[in-house]
Amino acid sequence: MAAKGAETGYAKMARTEGIAGREGPEFLSASTIKGNKVVNTAGEDLGKIEELMIDLDEGRIGYAVLSFGGFLGLGDKLFSIPWNSLSLRVHEHSFVLDVPKETLEKAEGFDKDNWPVTTRESLSQTYNYYGHEPYWQREATERTGLPGEIGSERVSGKDVTAGRESPEFLSAGTIKGDKVINTEGEDLGKIEELMIDLDDGRVGYAVLSFGGFLGMGDKLFAIPWKALSLKVHEHAFVLNIPKDVLKDAEGFDKDRWPLTRDSLFRTYTYYGYQPYWQKRETAEVTGVTGETAESPREREPARMERRAQSESHGQLKTAEEKMAQQDKERIKRMEETETDKEKLERLERERTVAERREKKYQ
Repeated sequence: MAAKGAETGYAKMARTEGIAGREGPEFLSASTIKGNKVVNTAGEDLGKIEELMIDLDEGRIGYAVLSFGGFLGLGDKLFSIPWNSLSLRVHEHSFVLDVPKETLEKAEGFDKDNWPVTTRESLSQTYNYYGHEPYWQREATERTGLPGEIGSERVSGKDVTAGRESPEFLSAGTIKGDKVINTEGEDLGKIEELMIDLDDGRVGYAVLSFGGFLGMGDKLFAIPWKALSLKVHEHAFVLNIPKDVLKDAEGFDKDRWPLTRDSLFRTYTYYGYQPYWQKRETAEVTGVTGETAESPREREPARMERRAQSESHGQLKTAEEKMAQQDKERIKRMEETETDKEKLERLERERTVAERREKKYQ
């Protein structure tokens, strides 16, 4: 796969994270995906992925931009393709596009200097053409009645698109390198990369480098997409996380990126966000899916009753609270045997963070 920046493709990432024995990674960077070869189910070369367009509200790939050469010979046109039409073929370092040749040949492309898909309304035609339900229609139903983000969650859907100043989609290449500021407008650093969840095309996390007044050195930091919001006129993203939380955050080295949901779980809960994959799993277990006939009004009383019962029995314990308790116990055991001063100081900082997370729900 293409190698860009600090990341040298799937092979290196698999080695550094210790998942070389897996069939494939759970996450790949947008830069790694871009430029990858696209083949059909018979293995014939179709073209390559030119860009990934990110839905800013949902934090996921709205569509992939493909150029078709190979046996199709579709010239200089580009094509918008729903992400769930593509699947990674690890050993061939390519993506498989499961769309009939006839459908591709009749598809309406666009010129490189005239990208037409700027709204969900226009994109819905593309999804319908390729036989996919637009993800925002399906997820609007799935989201109803489910627990929201632990922190402040940006509203998504058609409610916010009317009269909006910001675009609905930006390319991953445009987002990469953008400045990041806090809610006071102070410079924090920049977006180094977007890591894409290959299962459903979500931005699993944004990779940030922090300079500015934080001065956090060479470490990189995984940040949930929902913590970021575009500030159009300043050409920057606002990070809605307090300074003290950022200063105590655990970063990672440039050659050891979080590549599994298990490794990312701690990051989400530390910043106060519910992992997006848990919300989807909850929908599957409870039956609250895009195909359910039950209305939001009918679901709400049952959901509130379950929550009230849980609270009344003192059973509303979050994963973060339990994890904070476990961390405190682990740190206490380590402090009892540790003699190195620097390590003791680090353990004390970790214990402070764990206590803060635990008190959040008391």
